Amino acid sequence: MQRPKMYRLVLCAFAIIALIPATLWASDTPQAERLGPVNPKAGLTLDDLSDGYTRGTMLAANDAGWLLAQAGEEDPMDLEDGADVLGYKSKSPRRAFMQSLLIPGWGQWYTGNRWKPFVFLGLETLGWVSWSGYRSNGNDIQDKYEIYADEHWDYDSYQSGLENVFDISIDTMPYIIIEDAVQKERVFSHHIYPDADGNFTKDETYYENLGKYDQFVYGWDDFNGGVPVEDPADTVGVEWLPPHRADYLKQRDDSNREFSKASTVLILTMANHLLSAFEAAWSAQRYNRAIDQFGSVDTHLRLTKSETTGKLMANLAVRYNF
Repeated sequence: MQRPKMYRLVLCAFAIIALIPATLWASDTPQAERLGPVNPKAGLTLDDLSDGYTRGTMLAANDAGWLLAQAGEEDPMDLEDGADVLGYKSKSPRRAFMQSLLIPGWGQWYTGNRWKPFVFLGLETLGWVSWSGYRSNGNDIQDKYEIYADEHWDYDSYQSGLENVFDISIDTMPYIIIEDAVQKERVFSHHIYPDADGNFTKDETYYENLGKYDQFVYGWDDFNGGVPVEDPADTVGVEWLPPHRADYLKQRDDSNREFSKASTVLILTMANHLLSAFEAAWSAQRYNRAIDQFGSVDTHLRLTKSETTGKLMANLAVRYNF
């Protein structure tokens, strides 16, 4: 009955793992070539490429080799703040990272991707829906096995078994056993503490003790066929895992399994947050590198040896891309 639900966990894990190579090798980050580059030899102007950004602007190289950028006085450049002469505005990797860390896919949308946001957000939704489902299943089963224990386990029967087998009235008292013909004193390591009215704090530890440890078997109503134990000899050859205790342990195992699935899905969901954040920052860096190849000027200072004098001299190289 629980197996089909496991497929959702497998699907979630597979989807996230499969996304890793996809995000590394396939990217739809907008590329800068959509607006350029300008080829000065072809006599093109920025007005030919992007009226919306650089209307009336011209780039040309004069006779002295200097690069000039001119804009008409009556028609200045219409650029966004922070945009370069080609109208490009860089993306902040930090902003992209934080946005996707908050909401997976948000940073990808900021960098211009249009399919990755839906992938990351879809995985996020799948993760939380699966986590909620597994938690709900675990809680439902837990409620059922606690009711089951209340119906089939009785403290008075447990106390009676302790008195008849170990000659103690409560499980916190030391008892005597014989090992190798020698009497030895022992104390149970797990206890149930009733208050003055005989009530118990029925917490997680209480319900764990009832099924996990053999000392509490005397309280199950089908132990020894339902016949009260009156002498230590009555426990010889008796099944220590009666049907009610066995069924109870299975229910607890089913509940814990659902909680374990929920924890696994939660870890994968958090991993989706991190993956989305790092991928968004990486996409922003790729976008910035793409636009850096246009409208940029690089300088490089180097020492060279003069062919005529043989002396070292400084040369300043200027490289422009547009």
